[in-house]
Amino acid sequence: MGTKAAKKTAEITVETDRVLVIRRRRPIRGWCRECGCETDMLTLDEVGSVMSSGPPLKLDSRSGWHLSETVDGMALVCLDSFLKSL
Repeated sequence: MGTKAAKKTAEITVETDRVLVIRRRRPIRGWCRECGCETDMLTLDEVGSVMSSGPPLKLDSRSGWHLSETVDGMALVCLDSFLKSL
């Protein structure tokens, strides 16, 4: 008589968190028209440095980023919209 071994199953749940630290001397605050409030903004250089390890930087409507422009023509990205897109 053979004995059958009981099947054992294990469920493993892995949770990960990601910490993003952007260091700079002065934060850039600006009005985001799409959020309707004042928020921290990132320059395209800062966005590029964060994205350097990921996919290529694309500035289009599919990114979901809220874009603004300063008086002198510098493009800015709303930090909240950038974080939501990651």
